[in-house]
Amino acid sequence: MSQSPKTIAKHPVLEPAADFYRLRRDGIGFIEQMASRLWTDYNTHDPGITTLEVLCYAITDLAYRMEWDIKDILAPETLSTDPAMPYPNQAFFTAREILTINPVTTDDFRRLLIDLQKIRNAWVECSCKTSYYAWCDKGQLRLSCQQPLDISPSTVKKVSSLGLYEVSLELEADPEQGDLNDRKVEYSSIFHDADGAHSTIMELRFPALNLADGELWQLFLEGAESTDDELLYVTLSRLGATKTYNVFSESQEENRDTYLRNHWRTVFYLDFTIDFTHILADKSQKKETLHINNATLRVYSDVSAKTAMTTEVLKTILENKRSDGFIQRYRRKAKAAQAAVQSAKLALLSHRNLDEDYCVVTVVGIEEVAVCADVEVKPDADIEWVQARIWFEIEQYFNPSIRFYTLQELLEEGDAVEEIFNGPELNCGFIKADDLEKASLKTELRVSDIINRLMDIEGVIAVNRMLLTKYDAEGNVVKGAADPESNGAAPKFDPHKTSASWVLSVSKQHQPRLYRNASRFLFYKNGLPFLPRMDEVFDTLNQLRGEAERPKLNSVDKDLCIPTGTCREREDYYPLQYSLPLVYGIGPEGVPAHASALRRAQAKQMKSYLMLFEQMLANAVVQLAHTADLFSLDPDIRQSYFVKMFSEKLIKGFDDIKGDNYTKEALEGITETLPEFFQRRNRFLDHLLARFGEQFSEYALLLNTVYGTQVALDRLIDDKISFLKAYPVISHDRAKAFDYHHGLFLQENQSCIKKRISLLLGYPDLTFFFTGTHPAYGPGYTVPFELKDKNNKIWLKGKITVPALTPEEAETDAFRELLVRMYQPHSYHIVHKHTTGLFQLAFKDKTRKLNSAYPLLFSKKADAEELQKELQAWSANERLIVVEHLLLRPKFPGDALYPACTEGGCITCGDEDPYSFRLTFVMPGWMTLYTDNLELRRFAERTIREETPAHLLGKTCWVGNNDGQFDRFEEAWYHWLTVNSTFDWTEERLQERVEWILASSLTTTASETSAYQCAADILAAYGMEFFRWMEERVMAGIVFDKFDETAPFIPPAVSIPQELIEDEETNKSTAQSIKNFLDSRYSTYKEVSCRLWNVVNLLSKLRNIYPVATLHDCDAGSDINPVRLDNTALGGSSLSSSSETT
Repeated sequence: MSQSPKTIAKHPVLEPAADFYRLRRDGIGFIEQMASRLWTDYNTHDPGITTLEVLCYAITDLAYRMEWDIKDILAPETLSTDPAMPYPNQAFFTAREILTINPVTTDDFRRLLIDLQKIRNAWVECSCKTSYYAWCDKGQLRLSCQQPLDISPSTVKKVSSLGLYEVSLELEADPEQGDLNDRKVEYSSIFHDADGAHSTIMELRFPALNLADGELWQLFLEGAESTDDELLYVTLSRLGATKTYNVFSESQEENRDTYLRNHWRTVFYLDFTIDFTHILADKSQKKETLHINNATLRVYSDVSAKTAMTTEVLKTILENKRSDGFIQRYRRKAKAAQAAVQSAKLALLSHRNLDEDYCVVTVVGIEEVAVCADVEVKPDADIEWVQARIWFEIEQYFNPSIRFYTLQELLEEGDAVEEIFNGPELNCGFIKADDLEKASLKTELRVSDIINRLMDIEGVIAVNRMLLTKYDAEGNVVKGAADPESNGAAPKFDPHKTSASWVLSVSKQHQPRLYRNASRFLFYKNGLPFLPRMDEVFDTLNQLRGEAERPKLNSVDKDLCIPTGTCREREDYYPLQYSLPLVYGIGPEGVPAHASALRRAQAKQMKSYLMLFEQMLANAVVQLAHTADLFSLDPDIRQSYFVKMFSEKLIKGFDDIKGDNYTKEALEGITETLPEFFQRRNRFLDHLLARFGEQFSEYALLLNTVYGTQVALDRLIDDKISFLKAYPVISHDRAKAFDYHHGLFLQENQSCIKKRISLLLGYPDLTFFFTGTHPAYGPGYTVPFELKDKNNKIWLKGKITVPALTPEEAETDAFRELLVRMYQPHSYHIVHKHTTGLFQLAFKDKTRKLNSAYPLLFSKKADAEELQKELQAWSANERLIVVEHLLLRPKFPGDALYPACTEGGCITCGDEDPYSFRLTFVMPGWMTLYTDNLELRRFAERTIREETPAHLLGKTCWVGNNDGQFDRFEEAWYHWLTVNSTFDWTEERLQERVEWILASSLTTTASETSAYQCAADILAAYGMEFFRWMEERVMAGIVFDKFDETAPFIPPAVSIPQELIEDEETNKSTAQSIKNFLDSRYSTYKEVSCRLWNVVNLLSKLRNIYPVATLHDCDAGSDINPVRLDNTALGGSSLSSSSETT
């Protein structure tokens, strides 16, 4: 892009303040207007004109300083210790800090996941649903996990919660384990005979063992790799071409080998028995047995290798337990894939948004596709290179790679900075939206698209008779997915067709993968067929992949640096009077020694006269030098006008003319009063807030009413500074929720909307710091703590002892106990220091010992009392609970259901879903600030409504604590979160696991749909029995520890329709297997479900201590609650539809 050359203007136009001649001309003009009758000589020799010229020059010097680069004006005298923040206490946020956001869209989440080291691609769908049934019964809405049989189906509505994501991951290839996305392990060997070398490739595909026997499989994965016979033993117990035949049932080895060769090109089904030793927590050993049923084996070789293979040789290869054996290789592969998925889960949970959750996080399903074609090439074509290029192009078509760009690359392409940083902050570069779109999951593969890509390869003349064939997870050819017929309606597939000549369908949530072992390309040169040398093809393919690979860029610049300035001598001032001629006698030389007293007096008089101008100009210089202080976020700054103090050192003879009252305090006092400072400081901070579209105007008016103007303005400064300092976080994470799996109850792990609302309501931004936690003399731990704000000011310091088992648990318990005790007035004690007459605010523990205090002393007791009130209000507000209703959804059939219709009319036109996009703000309603001031309470409710994301329905509940209502709910909430955090609900997958058990025994005529419905019916019936048992216990008020003592849960029997499994014995054994599995899982669900019952019941019964409307006062001037009389709260009108207040 061409750029205009930079030139120096021949006749530059100066700003008026920088144009000496214009200033002189304007000055003389003013003299003419004011004193033309007395002053007529405007020549340069006139003392008045000389003085004017000196003043004009001084103004141009000031104008020149004002034209310095702003980074030089703001540069601190002492270099910042943090190179990334060259301007301490300034609201200069980098592009990465202020333009990025917590992921919001599905593309944002894809970027977040692809940025991880082990994730190649990711897809996020809103496709998973938690379903239940809703209907009206006697004017009340009822919910159930099973469709009621005694209610008309037309009156029952099936409800699915929204806000759940299903995440599919494509993992990066592992250098040792290969493709981590499938469950396939390959083994290659070379057989030599008189005809030469013969290659054999074995593909062993494992079943989904996490579904078959998840707990035992996890134990096997976590165990240390060992080949010791006493710790690991692998046995191949079955091998056959069907799922029922076992070649080892043949007694004659010759018959076994004949069977093997006769079925050489088919898929073999294998059963393994793995005996391994599990090391327990106490270092003891426990023997376990893992059964792997229906693993599949496919072998590719020529006739010579097939003839040489025997069942005993094959059995030896398959039973190899060394590190290069199938079992150990798959074990390492599964562990690597599991670790990659776990890293994705951690990232998702730490970036979760309000009232959103993840139902499935798994590796994307792989469908292998074999491609066969005849390729005509030029006579001089390198067919090995062409074959490698063909494979490479097909791979890129099936699975396009996503490129990472550097910041510099995007800037050079002309992308706007706000577009580059739009999305989550990434660590490995930047991803373009177009590349994400191209890498979406495909629903079909078109032969024409592949041919178009292959025809662009150098040396290719034609591609003929191309066919695509799909294979399932067992390695069998998939029928009924090729070349659909469409007559404007839904595509219709031939159920017997295997290969596609123009389009091949890809299953939902699956990714196609080139199946090279089953693909065949025959090359023709001048009509003669050729086959490439495969070893050279693979080498070339690896080279092509390496050339196209764009690795994740970990070391590149991820942000635009804040430009640093050069600190100049900004306060350097050269006295105006020193620029006048020496004859004036007011320079550093003074008057001659022989000068008369009159002459000396005249010089002093002139010097005194010029001091007015000196002070104004010097103040302007200092004001410019302190520009950074005007916009600073340092709360200790107490002036917005700055003055220059003169001295004998700066102006010789100054001590002879200054008065006794010339002090800095006096000069600052006439320059700026305290009310003026409050006004100006707030205006500067308002300007900074306006940069981000924020304002405190309504809050400021309310503070004026409560505290008076001066106190309100002073407090506003601290509130605005706290808000601005936290702005990168509360802006970036404004819709971010808390991580309910890790770091529970830590102060930093809270919904960001809570922090944002707290700052907007004027609460200080305080954080507990726990250091040096150590065991107490008795049971528990002693936890030293400091309560600090963002300026490292300590508000409370001391120690507390809690009965915890670990240091981490001790810090969590200490935080919760401190919050509770900090609100209680009897926890504080104001100590009067009789020796100094000062006061200190002290804090008591449970034993009423004074082991904590505010570190500074107060001269007045009222100041200590004011701090106590602020700490009480802050601690009460910190107990605010943001309840995300989606987290309270039933996680399994039979889990607790929210009492959907608790008051008012009962309808099923929207209120039947109490989970989707709903929040409840459980506010501590006992805070004096809100109980005494109705307008502040209304302001708090408006702030909550305005800050709640637009798609969420917020409900504000001011809960009292006189009867322990708040404490009971808080305790139930914490208990449920603690137990719930021990479950990974994305891995439970009851429906899939029951289907898996059914699949091994289904008749050949049974469809996937019927198996799915059977599993759903079994779970609904079992879950309903569990629900009734749990409901009876909870409603009777029985505590969880007494559940089984009163009436233990009796699991219901499981039945399977005869048409799905016709054999009676198989039917019974399969039903028993399902029952055993459900008994095992539901036994672990008892406590978490009980805790959820308590939460939803208490939440539905929370009552606001304030009514939702007040009697009308004609002078109120507000239409939000149109009923008011003085401050008496009566009535029952509801708020706007966008938010509720109970």
